[in-house]
Amino acid sequence: MKDRPKDERKVVAGGIAIFVVVALFFGWAILFLKKIQSGEQRLEFGGGAQDEFLPESVRQAQKNLMEGFSNLEELEAIRAESTARQVESGGGVPDTGAPGSGDPFVLPE
Repeated sequence: MKDRPKDERKVVAGGIAIFVVVALFFGWAILFLKKIQSGEQRLEFGGGAQDEFLPESVRQAQKNLMEGFSNLEELEAIRAESTARQVESGGGVPDTGAPGSGDPFVLPE
């Protein structure tokens, strides 16, 4: 490698550096996704600077929400119920186009 020109050595070093960064990123992504699947990753509101500006009542409401919805089955049941209601009601965006036209992008006159 020493007998190669300086430009070639830079290219090889850059390629190795990019490979290492990509490998580390994929390793982190795999571990992160496994952690989420195992349930170790929890959704938590708030953090550092945000807590300084929130009044006590907001912090208490966030705490109550986290305690009230910690049951995963309950969240899935709520989601399924809302999906079923949306499907029953037609589930789409209401037609705001011109009356009688099938195109929702036509402006009413």
